[in-house]
Amino acid sequence: MRGKASERSSAQEAAEVVNDLRRLFKAIQEHSKAIHRATGLSGPQVWALTILEAEPDLSLGELANRLFAHPSTVSGIVDRLEKRGAVRRAVDPSDGRGIRLSLTPLGRRLWKRSPPPFQVGLTRALQDLPPAQLRELRRGLDRVVKETSARRFASSFFEVDAPAPKAVGRRRRRPKS
Repeated sequence: MRGKASERSSAQEAAEVVNDLRRLFKAIQEHSKAIHRATGLSGPQVWALTILEAEPDLSLGELANRLFAHPSTVSGIVDRLEKRGAVRRAVDPSDGRGIRLSLTPLGRRLWKRSPPPFQVGLTRALQDLPPAQLRELRRGLDRVVKETSARRFASSFFEVDAPAPKAVGRRRRRPKS
């Protein structure tokens, strides 16, 4: 009997984890909508503003590293922020070839008006876990990613730069050969 009870328990545990993940996804979507309502910006754009507020004069590559995103994705984010007048690109005085990014006064006002990016609270909650529990969570999630189709997708939190949650998961990507 113990085998059936532990199977049932394991199934219940799995269902609870799936429901917790759904709640997190929903929270991210709702938070992105709140950011968009408050500022007209996407979550990734506000995250970029948040980083540039804390670390002015980053290069595009440095900002991409901080966002855990591909430079081409970040270039699009910065292009939209620059068109909006929130970010300024300046030639890097140290080498004359690169650019440095900084917030404009409008960018700073948008950043102040926006709810903090979801990543701030999520990162804080994860960092508050005991180290052993965080490592175990990381290992477990890594295993789930490897055993599902999730491994085919980039790990960037900002892969989709749109406020509408409908776009999430609709694009199909070919697995790498």
